[in-house]
Amino acid sequence: MVNYIKHKETLLNYGERGEDNMKSLQSKESITAIALLALLSLYAFTDMTFFVHGTATKPPNIFIVGSGSLELTWKSGKSQTFYSDAYASFGGLASVRIIPSHGWHIDAVLVNGNPQAILDEDGFSLTNVCDKNIVSVTFIQNGGVDDVDVGTNVEAYPTPYVGIIFADVSVEGWAYADPTQMRPPNAKGETWDIRTTASFVGNAMVILVLNLTDLPAGFDPYSLRLVRTEVELWRADVNSDGVVNGTDVSTVAYANPSTIHDTRYDPRLDMNNDGVINNVDVNIVNNYNGQSVWTDITLQVIVADGFIYVYGSTDHFSIFGNH
Repeated sequence: MVNYIKHKETLLNYGERGEDNMKSLQSKESITAIALLALLSLYAFTDMTFFVHGTATKPPNIFIVGSGSLELTWKSGKSQTFYSDAYASFGGLASVRIIPSHGWHIDAVLVNGNPQAILDEDGFSLTNVCDKNIVSVTFIQNGGVDDVDVGTNVEAYPTPYVGIIFADVSVEGWAYADPTQMRPPNAKGETWDIRTTASFVGNAMVILVLNLTDLPAGFDPYSLRLVRTEVELWRADVNSDGVVNGTDVSTVAYANPSTIHDTRYDPRLDMNNDGVINNVDVNIVNNYNGQSVWTDITLQVIVADGFIYVYGSTDHFSIFGNH
């Protein structure tokens, strides 16, 4: 199970830059640790009296599909957390708290085959679950999008392999992460187009996660770097050598002027995608002349439990990759 926050204490000693940008990790529990909520739909069950006050005959069965956990609190006061199919052992349940892993959400909850209302996509609790019940929970992966709420130290996990922690969100919105073919020359690892419609202040923490087994044999995972570029800057590097220079400017200038119907027209050289290569496109490339395309924003690389966690800090979003 991917777990970004478990490593936060090891990041706090990596210089003033890392320390400043990791403050958001020190004072807030994971976004999936939602406050307990009473299940409002219990009144819909005709057998609610039995549901709440059933006589104990055997412990409940707990079934989990996908990546997440069930935190069980027993009438005896004991507590357990299960991450897979399990058979409970301490008698009647006072509550069942359902918590998706980062980048996952609740798809369905059944109690004795009866669908339960999902009050919050990030997690909720069932209360007074008697010990005869069968509780089944199905988690599914986020499909590249997660919500971003107003507040401080706000977390979003558009996928299990991309995490974002915002220090201060002033306007709520959404966080998106999609795989992209935009990548540094000779890149190793993943490249993501990360965007947000939320407004935030200061820097945000970006976390990319890779499977250790996906790297070539003998490759040092600690050499991975989290790098960022802008879409327009990446496009200005028309020969994809990692830097914008006179060669790129000359290439676009050679195609000036041309339209989408001309043989000299190349959509890769049409910087603003208007179907025409002209002085506007030449000026866009020239404005980036002398700049490196990819900026290293790495704070730390951690290898644990078969995963590689690459942490970085940024004040805005565009394209990110492990280089």
